Amino acid sequence: MRVKDAPRAPACFPAVDTYCGFLSLPTELRCHIYDYLLAEPHAITISAGYTTIFGHRIRDKARKVDVPGLPLDLAPIVRSNHDAALLSVATPPEVALDKEDAWTGGKPQLQLPGPLALLRTCRMVNDELKDYMRGRKARKAARSKETPTAADDTEGLSLYVSYPHGVLVLNHLYPSLLKQARRVYISGYYTSAKESDLPVNASLDSNADLSLTPQSSFAATPVRSMYHATANPTPCLRSSRTRLRLDPPPQRQAPPTKSPTTFPAFDKSTSSAALAALEDTLRVLFSSTPAPTPSAPPQLISLQARILYPGAESYSGVWSDESSPVSHLLRGICGGKIDMQVKRGSLGCGVTVGVAPQPEKRVVSTSWENWRVIEQAPVGLNGRRMTGRGREVRLSDLDQFLTEV
Repeated sequence: MRVKDAPRAPACFPAVDTYCGFLSLPTELRCHIYDYLLAEPHAITISAGYTTIFGHRIRDKARKVDVPGLPLDLAPIVRSNHDAALLSVATPPEVALDKEDAWTGGKPQLQLPGPLALLRTCRMVNDELKDYMRGRKARKAARSKETPTAADDTEGLSLYVSYPHGVLVLNHLYPSLLKQARRVYISGYYTSAKESDLPVNASLDSNADLSLTPQSSFAATPVRSMYHATANPTPCLRSSRTRLRLDPPPQRQAPPTKSPTTFPAFDKSTSSAALAALEDTLRVLFSSTPAPTPSAPPQLISLQARILYPGAESYSGVWSDESSPVSHLLRGICGGKIDMQVKRGSLGCGVTVGVAPQPEKRVVSTSWENWRVIEQAPVGLNGRRMTGRGREVRLSDLDQFLTEV
């Protein structure tokens, strides 16, 4: 007689040490820790750099993290501080693949600030910290009737994002940072999307292949007929003697206007993806839905954008171009005090857009000026400083316009 197997007892897992020293602290002490973390200023810079190997730029087709719209010769870069070099145009950043410490498989490692790291620890800390943040906003609103500005309030997270590549990286890899950002700085340049041009010697004529050169004219094979084939072909005489037909000499044309290589044109896919990412960013920062607590101030206290339009005749593209980032900024901001400054120079047009969120109204002011740099005059023999003179804008001035805060 076969003995039935006894039911097996459930497997006993080893006891896991679930003790957490932070959660064992009294609630009052944890709130003090939250207060210190929220008051500490943090900065994150998001951009993209050219991928290089041994100093040569390459197209990384084996990139593990695919950011829609980001060209293959660029790689995402994120720094846990304010790094103005990532926003530079004169000396664009680079990612060297031959250095082990500069490459992490395609996705940069980001060291999160204290509040963001605590929000991702566990559900209990997440709920407690969010509740404390809502109460902290209400207390600050009760103490001051006026909305705080960026000059008065320096705490919280500040995002420094390049355009258009940094906006693509932020929207695809780190969209959660927008919910915690107190200040957002967008800096970059815009050029019209490049078209696929035909070669200089290309011709749209179907008989362009019949054009002969001195090298191909003296061939042993007879030249084929120069007439098109018809439905009822008529006999034509074909001579075995070679014929020579030279192309007309190229006419001298005025040299084309040389555009600076510092501002290369973007592809259409990059330009359209950057505009879509910019719209998503503005939709998160300037939500049209009312806040849960009307008395609480908004999370974002300032948005500043610096967009450069290269070229002496680029002013019309600021307003007439449908893909202009400035026009998308104006359409995407539902409410706030918008202060715009337009600088027109010989090398380009610089536009600065400063926004202070105000959900109940929208005010737009614009000022124009000629972009000239005033140099400091030397001191005269009498000890008095002479009057400074203005000079034309240089490439270093354009780069300083994009990197300064």
